[in-house]
Parts: sequence; C-alpha cells; structure tokens
Amino acid sequence: MKNFNTRTTIIMALLAALGAVFSAFLSVELNFTGVKTVEISLTPLPVMLAGVFFGPLAGGIVGFAADTAGFFMGMQMGAYNPAFSLTMALFGVIAGLFYLRGKNNTIWKATLTALTAQAVCSVVLNTLLVRLFYGVPLAVLLPPRLIGAAVELPLYSWLLMVLIESLAPMVSRRLKPAGA
Repeated sequence: MKNFNTRTTIIMALLAALGAVFSAFLSVELNFTGVKTVEISLTPLPVMLAGVFFGPLAGGIVGFAADTAGFFMGMQMGAYNPAFSLTMALFGVIAGLFYLRGKNNTIWKATLTALTAQAVCSVVLNTLLVRLFYGVPLAVLLPPRLIGAAVELPLYSWLLMVLIESLAPMVSRRLKPAGA
C-alpha cells in the first residue's frame, strides 16, 4: 500500500461496500443443522480484488469491513462474531500475497489464488470456527462446505481473472495483462 492516497481509499471503500451488499443481500445460506453451515456468496471477489490491486493489507481491511458491514446490513441470525470477519479479511491478504511480486495475470494464477483462499478460509478456518463456536460435528459440516467450495471455485477463478483484466487499466498500472 505504498500509494495509500485518497483515490486508493475511495476505491477500497467502494469494494468494501460492494462486498457488504453481496454479503447482506446476494448470498445463499444453507442450514443443515439449524446453524448456517454453508454460504454461497460473491463477497470474496471485491475483497480479493482489493488485495490484488492494493496489496495484502488493503485486502485485509476491505475484507474485514465488508464482512462486518454485511452482517449488520443483512438479516443475519445470532450475534456478530469478528472471527468470521477475520477469515474474510484473510481472503484479501492471500490474494494480495499472490499478486505482490508477479505482475502478470493468468487464469492459472487467478485459479491458484482462489483455490488457496477458498481452502484456507472457507474450508478450513470457517469450518473450524463453526465447530468451535456452535458445536456442529465436522462430519456434518465438511461435506456441504466442500460442495460449496467446489461450486464457488470456478466462479471465483473466472470472475477474478476477468475483473482483474477489465479493471487493471482503471485501478492500477501495476498489473500487466496476460501475454503482454
């Protein structure tokens, strides 16, 4: 976040707002045990974009803000738990780390970014947090969460690749299109 200026802050706020709207109004919650076990959502996309364009710290800030605001904007059940906002922040941190050095954007890089973030955040951390806070057995949690991750992964990969290519000229001169 070397160029942390007014323009960067505004774009980060817009990405956080977009993530909050996705979280609050455009996510599908699946409840298999009386507790939300799986959530299919596009919330990680603007979070990962913030990490790609502005670095891991910016991605983390946008992720935490988007998840927190999305919780309070939506019709969520239960109390707010910041641990889940931290895992959303990690989506942005991971994406930022993947794009920190390499300036080229390829489908493989986008897929590996989405796969790593999805595996670490959704499949491992959020599953363990639901187990820890709500006592749902892992045998009940893991199968639907793996299916949810399998549905989201190709969507995240493709949209991340397309959005980076489309938005890079407007947001940052740091990334080069694939093959350039």
